[in-house]
Amino acid sequence: MKQILPELKQINKNLSFAKCAFTKGGFRHFTQYVNGLIALNKKTIKKISEATVEKTHQSLINRVLADAKFEQEVLEKRYLKKVKHLTKGQYTILIFDDSLVERNGKHVEETQRHKDHTENNFITGHQFFTSMIYTTLIHLPLFPQLYSKNTESKIEMANELIDNLIVDAKIKLDAILMDSWYSDKKIIKKCMTKGIKVVCGIKTNRNISLKRNEWLSLSDFSKNLENSSFEDYFIDDRKYMIAPFRVKLNGIPKIKMLISKEYFEDKKVWSSNFHLISTSIDDTPVKILRLYGLRWHIETFHRDIKQNLGFDKAFLRLKEGIVRHAIFVAIAYIILKLFMFQRNM
Repeated sequence: MKQILPELKQINKNLSFAKCAFTKGGFRHFTQYVNGLIALNKKTIKKISEATVEKTHQSLINRVLADAKFEQEVLEKRYLKKVKHLTKGQYTILIFDDSLVERNGKHVEETQRHKDHTENNFITGHQFFTSMIYTTLIHLPLFPQLYSKNTESKIEMANELIDNLIVDAKIKLDAILMDSWYSDKKIIKKCMTKGIKVVCGIKTNRNISLKRNEWLSLSDFSKNLENSSFEDYFIDDRKYMIAPFRVKLNGIPKIKMLISKEYFEDKKVWSSNFHLISTSIDDTPVKILRLYGLRWHIETFHRDIKQNLGFDKAFLRLKEGIVRHAIFVAIAYIILKLFMFQRNM
């Protein structure tokens, strides 16, 4: 029996903000596509078009992904207005990261070799710069951006995103969380001048200064650090050894740096040293580690959109369709989050 896609009326109420980006017919097909991403087990374009109640021809779903009218800039502005309203008066954190989707095929646009740090190997596919606005009440992703050798760098994307949020959308950001890949001095200095706290990892290829005009390799400093420099901490039922320092990085005023290691109870071993900084020098190690721990929310976003919303399931050849699919998946996640938020779930 053919699977019929239900109309998710309660959830679709939250899609109304996207009407501005489509024609009337285009919005209807976009809604069907998003509904299919949420409700169907097999989230291919063919299955979504077959399952719609009105038996939409597959070419119409293809068209909304490829060349139908889609005002992305207008939609982003409308969405950020919604984000600003929902986060008003709350401690607001911007988190950014990136996510890989494996794609093979010489006719698929914008594929290239990317390092997969999770599996410690290289894969061919697409890499997306991803970001999320987090508050204690709600966390909402922003639209993913495709990264390749033909686009801006991920550092440039992060810089532009910050400007877009605080200057254009006028969203008040209290903190930014990122891994060591994004710990660029321009980003950090920009945030410091705007009064935005930065908590991020840093790589050991950096030089640090503990005393005026005296620079040390972080790699050597960390490797030669004696155990007496560390203090024991129990944070949320986890055991850490942490050594805090006030240091200067090249081109950046004094910051707080932690060298920490976590004890893994199951293996009875300590992790290797992890290096973390906060631009707020008065932050305690507990506060810094807890704040950085919120970065995990963007990792669960990546997991959810891949496992449940078909982020890596659409086999599209053209860049336009690849980007639109990524954005539509993010919107499916957004309306589910709004649905849950409205019901205190």
